[in-house]
Amino acid sequence: MSIEHRSAVTETAERVRALISTPDLDVRARRDSCIAGALQSDLAHESERAWSVPDDVADDRTERARACVQRALYELNRLELYWFDDPGRYVNENSVTLARLHEALETPWQRWLLQRVPSDAVADDDPPEAIRTRAERDATPSDTADQRFFAEEIDLGGYRRLLEIASVNGLVEASQLSRALGGAPSPVQSTLTRIFLEEYGNGLPKKKHSTFFARMLEDQGMDATPEAYLDSVPWQVLGAINHAFTLAERKQLYLRFCGAFTFTEVSTPASFQGYARAAARLGLSDGHDDYWALHIREDRRHGAWMVEQVVQPLCERFPERRHELLLGYEQQRLVEGLAGAATARECRAATRAGAPS
Repeated sequence: MSIEHRSAVTETAERVRALISTPDLDVRARRDSCIAGALQSDLAHESERAWSVPDDVADDRTERARACVQRALYELNRLELYWFDDPGRYVNENSVTLARLHEALETPWQRWLLQRVPSDAVADDDPPEAIRTRAERDATPSDTADQRFFAEEIDLGGYRRLLEIASVNGLVEASQLSRALGGAPSPVQSTLTRIFLEEYGNGLPKKKHSTFFARMLEDQGMDATPEAYLDSVPWQVLGAINHAFTLAERKQLYLRFCGAFTFTEVSTPASFQGYARAAARLGLSDGHDDYWALHIREDRRHGAWMVEQVVQPLCERFPERRHELLLGYEQQRLVEGLAGAATARECRAATRAGAPS
């Protein structure tokens, strides 16, 4: 991310945070439209422009707009989780003003995502079998240029950049899943809960997956505080996080959430192979008891559970809506692909910057 982009994103975040912390926000906004009106107008305009420009003509201004919009969405979405800070920070968590701002930013972004999944990609007559076929494909490590870069070329500077980017999600891992677990008991809920408990170390902090990520940061002398590197995270990575919030928070999108989470659990072992090989090559891991190895091992099991114990029964329970599972799967493949490619670009740049001239 360029210095100009980072500055614009930081300014946007500060404006949104100031609005979030405004005392009696809704009351004051009713009395004075300027309290939130200017910010909402500016960001809504940015969001419409950001997601209406064709990708083949997207320019630097478009990229900056997308980065600002995703950061603003992230600042609003994080109110859905408690970060063990001052409860007063959440004084406006139910604000109508913030909800309107969120919707103005979210709608163009979700429309953009829908347009990028072809209708024939989710028109399969047998969604469970279609997801099984896709899962077999996505669980297999691919020999891509990005995978080879991580496995064979990345240096310590590039690897540290990887940790910075991944830390925003890795240090609060599976938090969005927690928002989808409530409600009446069912076998599907039980499977999701089992996955959640494993992600959280079955209640033991030392076994929680985020603890393993924090250890990787600490071993490099890096800051293991959540969001320490938030200002430098590519918009594509924030976009994947924001999309997870949207699916987890909206119960109408529950089936799409389950389809999306299926892709995540199925594909993580393959996508983490390059990162694990990088850590081993740089002498940072023995490949047995670190964050990457833990996910490669456990998410193979989680992926199988999602396909057979979540997707299949949900398709049987909601036959008229089963294509939503496939849509969720394909959308998640899209957003994680964008995030992975952006992460690789950043790590390549960091590696080149550290190479001798």
